[in-house]
Amino acid sequence: MHVGLIVLYCVLGIVGALLLFMIARTFFVRPKKKETERFLCAVDKEEAARILSGAVRVPTVTAYKEGDDQTPFLQFHEYLEKSFPLIFARAEKTIINKYSLILKIKGKNPDLMPGCFLAHQDVVPAAKEGWEVDPFSGEIKDGYVYGRGSQDMKSQMIASLLGLELLLREGKEPERTVYYCFGHDEEFTGKEGAKFIVKYLLENNIRFEFVIDEGGTMIDGSMVGIKNRQVALIGTCEKGYADYLLTATRDGGHASSPKRKSSVDEIAEAVYDLARSPMKRTFSKPLKQMYRTLAPYMNPIYKFFMVNSDLLGWFLRPVLGFINPILNATMRSTFAFTQLKGSDAPNVIPVKASAVVNVRINIGETRADVLKHMKKVVGKRIEVSEMENTFDPSPVSLTDTETYATLVRSIEEVYENFVVAPYPFIAASDSKWYYSVSNGVYRFTPFVYGKDDQKRIHGLNERCKIDGLGRAVVFYRRLIENLCYGENKI
Repeated sequence: MHVGLIVLYCVLGIVGALLLFMIARTFFVRPKKKETERFLCAVDKEEAARILSGAVRVPTVTAYKEGDDQTPFLQFHEYLEKSFPLIFARAEKTIINKYSLILKIKGKNPDLMPGCFLAHQDVVPAAKEGWEVDPFSGEIKDGYVYGRGSQDMKSQMIASLLGLELLLREGKEPERTVYYCFGHDEEFTGKEGAKFIVKYLLENNIRFEFVIDEGGTMIDGSMVGIKNRQVALIGTCEKGYADYLLTATRDGGHASSPKRKSSVDEIAEAVYDLARSPMKRTFSKPLKQMYRTLAPYMNPIYKFFMVNSDLLGWFLRPVLGFINPILNATMRSTFAFTQLKGSDAPNVIPVKASAVVNVRINIGETRADVLKHMKKVVGKRIEVSEMENTFDPSPVSLTDTETYATLVRSIEEVYENFVVAPYPFIAASDSKWYYSVSNGVYRFTPFVYGKDDQKRIHGLNERCKIDGLGRAVVFYRRLIENLCYGENKI
């Protein structure tokens, strides 16, 4: 027999055996059978809406520069105290760096480590132009509370506080000490809020069994090949953040006699080269965990590829990255070019031109890796410097703990027909600061947002559905009960 045919048959045999292996592997991955008893609780969602409406009316806009008015944060503290009298009657209140807030509600069992619920008080700015209502009116209409912060994230703060307030109204005191930590500049990296809160906790030897913050999302399962079910994602980590300044320097001059290449040309080429030369896509540990968890519920085609992602990653990574920008962001460090500067006059060729690159650093990479890549791509003629307020990706919280299992169970008890999975949070939150005081930092936002409402976050006509707010209160009531009450010895 011809040698070429022998080689061909061998290759076909290997490919066939591998294909059979992958098919068999897919077949044996099936959903785990488990019965979760539904938790039902009557909640006055209109009360929650009224409290959220009042919270939105206090304009706690992030202070981006020295001299910005921050007195609304003090007004907000007063508002919270009036809205949640039972919590504040029991709480030890500590003000951190003038405007951040810690509430400590002491539990009955000192042997249990405390638990912590995070939220940020600050909201991004909102001009009135383009809004259907005044962005700080907290107007209630058509089943929604409108206004800046109604989604990000005063709704979650109100839901978490009201969840405990309801338990206290029933005369139930927590076994575990409960902390609420509310920073005042999360939208500006938390360097004046969460950072100082954690400093205080470290100085007082306070550690947490768990930290729960915003960040996970709830999506339609069809987006990931799961039919007739929805998906709840718990962020077990978050990407890093850095801004890099690219600077080109060349002789300037009058625009009437341009030279062959100017500093603006150099910067334009650098931006183009970086856009065409991104960092590699990878399946990080939390991304693999997400695919493994979701795979049993996917349709056969999605399931085949997800179960065998370790063998088919070379194919999956570019395909998934091309299909969806969010999936692309979960697999790589992303470059967003946000600011360009050249001359101050239209007829002057500048000596210096610059560009700012906003980078969200993938899990498993560092700022040093990003800097090395950028310098290699743009070459020696471009100066690359790291700007302020940067940080590497966070550690990855464990998913084989009782805390994580309790969080999953609490979601399943309140939200029917959901598949719960871990995932890497692609944005930034105050959570990143808390790994020094807890090994269990988790991000989850208990609101189901459609595409229309997702684009309202930080945008025009931000709003929170009152039905969804009521369900979030039920969730927090149950979560706090599961984590902080009874004989739960997490």
